[in-house]
Amino acid sequence: MVPEWENKGRPGFFGRKRDERIRWLNEHFGPGNWRLVWTDGRQEFEFMEACRAFYEEAYFRHLAQRPEDVDFICSFGECIDNAPTNVSCGLDYAKQEAFSTHIQDIAVRNVLKRLGRTFSGPPDRILVIRTKDDNGWRFGPGNIPYHEPDLIIAPSLHPWWARPGSVEDFWQSNKILQVMRKDPE
Repeated sequence: MVPEWENKGRPGFFGRKRDERIRWLNEHFGPGNWRLVWTDGRQEFEFMEACRAFYEEAYFRHLAQRPEDVDFICSFGECIDNAPTNVSCGLDYAKQEAFSTHIQDIAVRNVLKRLGRTFSGPPDRILVIRTKDDNGWRFGPGNIPYHEPDLIIAPSLHPWWARPGSVEDFWQSNKILQVMRKDPE
């Protein structure tokens, strides 16, 4: 029997509290009895599909129109978000080894592959796609526009550091908590 899922709300940004929130969800609903999905208003996507369909696609559409930005990114040896270990994740969104979920570095790697490009800079020259103090701030998910801004569910749940209409705005605003529907006894 295929489980039926019931929407329980929009949980918003987890950030550094990701593991704490997941623990709470497991304690409250039971492991395997809840999930996060992302919607574009037409269908729902689980994490891996959502990363490709929303995050990566936003980065692709943005960077494909900006060859000078792609050249800048390729002048580095690699990119990371929140930890040097992010490099080990390569192109795989499921590999989440750090203290918070990191998608933008993986999206950038996948976009470079789609564009037929690679990092060509020195291995120790790392593009950090994180905060205003980092060399890759402009490529952060709070700065990359979402290509279909009308699909962002209102009210916006974007974190304080993300611009309205950004891919991060979409990601947080269109994230839905679902709980497995219990059969009536």
